[in-house]
Amino acid sequence: MTRSKKFRLLGTSIILFWVLQSCYKEPEFDMTPEISFQNIRKEIRVDQFTGANKDSVIISLGFRDGDGDLGLNESEEALAERDLNYNYIVRVFRRRNGQFVEFQPFLPYSGYFPRLRNDNRIGPIEGVLDYSIDFPHPFTPRNDTLKFEIQVKDREGNFSNKVETESIILNNLPR
Repeated sequence: MTRSKKFRLLGTSIILFWVLQSCYKEPEFDMTPEISFQNIRKEIRVDQFTGANKDSVIISLGFRDGDGDLGLNESEEALAERDLNYNYIVRVFRRRNGQFVEFQPFLPYSGYFPRLRNDNRIGPIEGVLDYSIDFPHPFTPRNDTLKFEIQVKDREGNFSNKVETESIILNNLPR
């Protein structure tokens, strides 16, 4: 290949790269996190300590955040745990007489999720966040019907909107 062809190829490659790069526009999201309900499902598992069945409920949320400050690293989580300063806030509703009423569990189902961006770069992120809650069968009423209200919080303390899940039936294995 001649020198002029190499320069032409290099010039064409640079122009093509510049054109393709200029086509990508980073999305613009609000700095306050936004979530949407995606899915709720359960997996029946065996508890490793008791050997009893448990329902592991997995809630999937779509998320968007303008500055990407969702989630906590290990040291941030340790600090948040001291004050029960959750970044994944869960309210539980149990069906009673055809109506859903808020249920206050002995231990909260709220908790923490890890950083969703590890590069410390500020900028928009979006994706799906899965969060799991276990319901051991010995402590869960048979055919218990629950739904959840979820909200997340970013590291700046901004709360997202609240979303409600579909209902799910727990502990409904045949005896």
